[in-house]
Amino acid sequence: MAETRTTTLADWAPRSHATKPTAFPPHPALQSGGWYQASPLEAPGPGRPPVIPPTKKSAGLAVVLSVLFGPLGLCYLSTTGGLVATVVTVGVLGYSGSFLPLVLLWPLAVAGAVWGSSQER
Repeated sequence: MAETRTTTLADWAPRSHATKPTAFPPHPALQSGGWYQASPLEAPGPGRPPVIPPTKKSAGLAVVLSVLFGPLGLCYLSTTGGLVATVVTVGVLGYSGSFLPLVLLWPLAVAGAVWGSSQER
């Protein structure tokens, strides 16, 4: 009569010939601080690149760009905001079939540039 052998999970487990597992030291704590915590200096921790503070935007340049380019000029302050305003303007112009909405949308872009440049970053 043939003997049946059952396979257990322990039979499939990898065998290690090491006497002691390799120890991995814990990652050191990251330092915090910098411009986002009202400190002028950024103190990077190990493995953490320094954070570059955002640059100040010129209010005059924002207004000039929005007067010249309309909603596309808002990309100076916010790339996403400028592209969204441009897509909305093109959509309104395409839907209306005339350039009359620009009488309202162009000054709104300039007002948005004034408001956006006055906000603290």
